[in-house]
Amino acid sequence: MGQVRKAVKAFGKEAATHRFTQAEKQAIAAVVFAYRGKNIRTSENEITRIAINYLISEYHQKGENSILHKALISLNE
Repeated sequence: MGQVRKAVKAFGKEAATHRFTQAEKQAIAAVVFAYRGKNIRTSENEITRIAINYLISEYHQKGENSILHKALISLNE
């Protein structure tokens, strides 16, 4: 988890556009809202970066046993 924390703490300078479904946006907003209720500041950007860094880190550790690999294989069947 330290690797993900370090990556997300680094200031992201590269702009990117991602397309989410309405349900995905609402789910992320609900997470942001829940943590703000616990006095923990977060944002859609931070949650997205955590998810991306976690997926990539897990992929490097587990390869074909990673969530990313399994999801990509399933999407291409």
